[in-house]
Amino acid sequence: MRSPGLRRIVGGMANLGARFNKLWAAVIVSNLGDGVMSVAFPLLVASITRDPVLVAGATVVGRIPWLLFALPAGALVDRMDRRRVMVVVDWGRAVVVGVLGLLLLAGDVSLAIIYAIAFVLGSAETMFDTASEALLPNIVGTDRLDAANGRLQAAEWATNTFVGPPFGAVLFGVAAAVPFLFDAGSFVLAAVLVSAIGGKFRGREASVASGNLRTEIGDGMRWLWGHTVLRALAMMAGVTNLVGMGIIAIFVLFVQDILELGDVGYGLILATIGLGGLIGSLTAPLVTRRFGQGTTLLGSVVGLGIGAVVMGSTSSAVVAATVAGFYGLLIGLWNVVAISLRQRLTPDELRGRVSSVARLLAWGTQPVGALLGGVVANFFGLRAPFFVAAVVWVLVFVVAAPIVNNQRIAALETEPARD
Repeated sequence: MRSPGLRRIVGGMANLGARFNKLWAAVIVSNLGDGVMSVAFPLLVASITRDPVLVAGATVVGRIPWLLFALPAGALVDRMDRRRVMVVVDWGRAVVVGVLGLLLLAGDVSLAIIYAIAFVLGSAETMFDTASEALLPNIVGTDRLDAANGRLQAAEWATNTFVGPPFGAVLFGVAAAVPFLFDAGSFVLAAVLVSAIGGKFRGREASVASGNLRTEIGDGMRWLWGHTVLRALAMMAGVTNLVGMGIIAIFVLFVQDILELGDVGYGLILATIGLGGLIGSLTAPLVTRRFGQGTTLLGSVVGLGIGAVVMGSTSSAVVAATVAGFYGLLIGLWNVVAISLRQRLTPDELRGRVSSVARLLAWGTQPVGALLGGVVANFFGLRAPFFVAAVVWVLVFVVAAPIVNNQRIAALETEPARD
């Protein structure tokens, strides 16, 4: 007999509609390719240089577009058909990644080319991710967002960081070009699946857009900045990503030099993060019903700090893999709760712009964090970024606790205009 908790999880995965199922399938395919490339990309860079700053540089370049293009991407998404944006971007990404694979087959790839491709892919991501978040409430409605986001996040974690990384490590071992050609194919299939979603998905005010992109961007910025809880969540995510990216940027070196694991071992460590994220995403609705959204969000931050201390202190692959899974679980919980809350509280005609502003605050810190992580590791060792992150996460909890709590969030969802 299945437990009531399991029945709730399975029930939350059902009856989201045919259009959602097509989107879900596209997420599975696309993120499997991303998971393969997530391990192949740093392995490729690490095969060219062992300098922590240069290794981190590929991550920096790939995240800079969130600083440059996030805001105009949000305004454009609110003007355009969100489904069509996703399709066009996926076709473009397929071409770019395919070119990298062909260059690797020809044996003519430099660090500069890798950086350039990382920048192009990061730029495309600003449009795709913003359109995807704005599209979901149009497909499932605001009352099913927790279940829908949980299912999408579970698919992303399962493929992007559980199945994809070890598979990518194996493919990279066959030939450096293979994982990139595989990723190009995944983008093509994802574009076909999203194309099959019926309907038009423009923001309600798209037909009467002012034509002034700066004004439209300003509307989104003012709305989010005036919303106390959502502003706090975006800033929490920004600080978290600042120090978290400092860890991720040098993690391949940590695994190889401190844990003394090879390419496949690196992929398996990343896979444990994916397993944790899968569990966190599927159980997020149950956890929030038990503890509340605010407590879940704050508890995730504290847990990240504890995990960073343990990870930075160990040389055991088993301990590191356990902590990595715990880290994934917390991030899975955070993503489902924070994204669903933002989607529910944001008017449809502003979702693209508000999402882009939130992502700018949350993800715009990533290139800075990646660079700082490389510098800190270069001067103080590969363990140092973990301890810096732990201190910062404790401070984030202390500052955010009076703002992001169950009472405040419950009041907003009952009477959104109060904020």
